[in-house]
Amino acid sequence: MTYDVIIIGGGPAGLMAANQLEKAKINYVLLEKNEQVGKKVLLTGGKRCNVTNNLNIRDFIDTLTIQNKKFIYPALKQFGPLEILAFFKENGLELILENNFKYFPETGKSSDVLEVLTHTIHKDHIKFGQSVKKIEKLEDYYEITTNHTVFHGKFVIVATGSNSYPQVGSSGDGLKFAEHLGIPYKAFTPAETSIYSKQVVEDFKLLRGTSITQVRVAIKNTKIAYVGDLLFTHVGLSGPVIMHLSEFIYEDIVEIGKSTITFGFINKTEEELYNILIENKNKLLHKVLEDYTSKRIVEVVLALKNIISIKIAEMKKKDLMYISNSFTKYEFVIDSVEDKLRAYVNKGGIDLKVLDPKSMEVKTHPNLYFIGETTDLHGPIGGYNITIALSTGYLSSHDIISKIK
Repeated sequence: MTYDVIIIGGGPAGLMAANQLEKAKINYVLLEKNEQVGKKVLLTGGKRCNVTNNLNIRDFIDTLTIQNKKFIYPALKQFGPLEILAFFKENGLELILENNFKYFPETGKSSDVLEVLTHTIHKDHIKFGQSVKKIEKLEDYYEITTNHTVFHGKFVIVATGSNSYPQVGSSGDGLKFAEHLGIPYKAFTPAETSIYSKQVVEDFKLLRGTSITQVRVAIKNTKIAYVGDLLFTHVGLSGPVIMHLSEFIYEDIVEIGKSTITFGFINKTEEELYNILIENKNKLLHKVLEDYTSKRIVEVVLALKNIISIKIAEMKKKDLMYISNSFTKYEFVIDSVEDKLRAYVNKGGIDLKVLDPKSMEVKTHPNLYFIGETTDLHGPIGGYNITIALSTGYLSSHDIISKIK
């Protein structure tokens, strides 16, 4: 079977590309290994789908942790958060802002997001149960071999995603295709995931389910630190700030076998807390500390440090300094991070150096495109990754349309 364009993968990136090709009346086909498209879209954001966020392009790019942040600029410039909002509105689905940052469908249903992406696509343009095994470059076209048949196309868009959540069909097949074609890539590793800590499990079991808001978490002996919400779990730590740091914690563990992070139970500097204690010297220690954090946290930390709560005036200066340090700069040893297969996002993918940022086309392989999480583009949770998927899907499809028309 021969087409002008073959899209491999029916996630948000591939569906956006298909949507635009359909609109332009291009002869294309989308190959999907599952029996339905958009399975990951249906799960994201607690099945509500955080489609995008309200950041301008500059702030969006600044938040990313990838090395070549500016690579994504052309895609966002052409189809960024504002254009995404307009696209969904034009297709009958309003996106509403929550917490002055994240955009969700007004219906609260991720299935409605998927409906917008698929309702204009003709059913004959999607072939289900087609697991692509190989991509070959043959003269002026590409040959795609699946588990069932062979397809030929002048243009190919690879939108197979990363390794995360294989239960929805994400298996990182794009890197296998790249390796066969000699295209450089970086192996997928976990990003945006929770972390495991024996220390937390053993010493802080009474804090399971306890959260700390807007806490600064730093990786020891580095300049890497982020601020956000944190959660104590039955296996370690989670929450947005931990997930944002997890890719760097993983690198630390790979390099030296473990990682150490620091954060405070009280949102004060060590010096500030010491001065607060001195100013309240006629009060019991635990009463003063409980004004700045929960009673349970105070009890757990004081017990771990073998500190008895007495009147502050009766305590030595070195003890007060020790307490101030314990509540503002506690060290936690991290043993491992969640596996890449269970991470919300993966780091890695097609090396950006071989892709044209204005089109997502492989520089060494004309008419071959890699988009979305198949590439070494990723961001934190909060609408970044779906935005990247939609914008690169839009960019690649319009580059192809301009070549065909």
